[in-house]
Amino acid sequence: MKKKIAFIVQRYGLEVNGGAEYHCRILAEHLADDYDVEVLTSCAKNYLTWADEYPEGETIVNGIPVKRFPSNTIRDWKRFRSLTRKLKKRKPYQKVLRFLGLLPFYERILPEKVTEEDNEKWVKWQGPYIPGLVHYLENNHSGYDALIFFTYLYYPTIFGIRVAPEKSILVPTAHDEPPIYFPLFRKFFEMPKAIIYNTASEKNFVNRLFGNEAIYSDIAGVGIEAHEPAQHLSPWELIGSNSDYLIYIGRVDGGKGCQIMFNHFLRYKKEYAGNIKLVLVGQAFMKIPSHPDIVTMGFAEEDVKINLLKGALASVMPSFYESLSMVTLESMAYGIPVIVNGHCEVLNDHINASKAGYSYYNYTEFASAVNKLNDSNQTRTVLAERARLYVKNNYTWPVVKEKFNNAINYITESN
Repeated sequence: MKKKIAFIVQRYGLEVNGGAEYHCRILAEHLADDYDVEVLTSCAKNYLTWADEYPEGETIVNGIPVKRFPSNTIRDWKRFRSLTRKLKKRKPYQKVLRFLGLLPFYERILPEKVTEEDNEKWVKWQGPYIPGLVHYLENNHSGYDALIFFTYLYYPTIFGIRVAPEKSILVPTAHDEPPIYFPLFRKFFEMPKAIIYNTASEKNFVNRLFGNEAIYSDIAGVGIEAHEPAQHLSPWELIGSNSDYLIYIGRVDGGKGCQIMFNHFLRYKKEYAGNIKLVLVGQAFMKIPSHPDIVTMGFAEEDVKINLLKGALASVMPSFYESLSMVTLESMAYGIPVIVNGHCEVLNDHINASKAGYSYYNYTEFASAVNKLNDSNQTRTVLAERARLYVKNNYTWPVVKEKFNNAINYITESN
């Protein structure tokens, strides 16, 4: 009989194109050959409101049973932002004192200004607040051999992992961002029985911050495969132009560094001749500048996305905060060079290890990267070969599955 495992994640569905949520979905689908897999999640598509858009109850997504639980509230932005500001006031001294090893002493001698109630309110107000999922786990966790929680940041993981930590595997997708310094996460990162990180950078960061090296852990990442699209479409017909283009795939959001990407691209268009365009594939959560060379495709079906990616001059990843960046790796799998924000340690590590693109820290370096790719077919060919080799050597499903198998076996043998 197959072991039964549950994935717990904040959003799940074919229309949900967030990195962690997509990572969770393809991992669940790959492990379904060896395990009895279920997914427990919200009814939300939109991470800003957490409004219930999918129907409550049980459904099937690409052959995986999914149980959806409704949200008890829509995010209260005013209260959420006010409490976030209160919690963030601790960040500067936390970072310095943790580095010096003095934070525990400092917090013993000073009164705690942030209460446990503040922390729990913040989690609920951030959403998705789905206590029905936690109640379900409380009543049914004995029916699962292992529980795999995706993303450290949200209510389903923070409260769900408390139910049965002894059979919980955390995939934290953590990076250096303000919330990870909030007090509630000090105990949280010591709770799971096992932690699976995406990169060595993520593991080192979490270990430095929380001193949780004793917990069973591994670095798995994700398997990346280049698929031929079912339907071959002309990318130039899709965008209505035969110009070369850069492509951005993902949530179009200021929090993903998109505003800086727009600023750099628009300045580039003013300073350099040529018809190069920027093509955006993904839902927009911010205002997109109106410009003839910025092409907005919105949410695109997989065949459209692949055809557009394969035709691109380069893929741009402007995010400051990533724990893996599947879009970067998928671009490499198709032999597309990448231009990434060098301020993100994970993205910079991909570039340094693969030599398959460029990191930029400012506009000048962004423009230089675009020009190098735009001016030389030979450069693009060399980078394409390096990109494919990097993915082939480091991100394959057999390796990823073996590491999750080992973690699940560790859980079941310990209980």
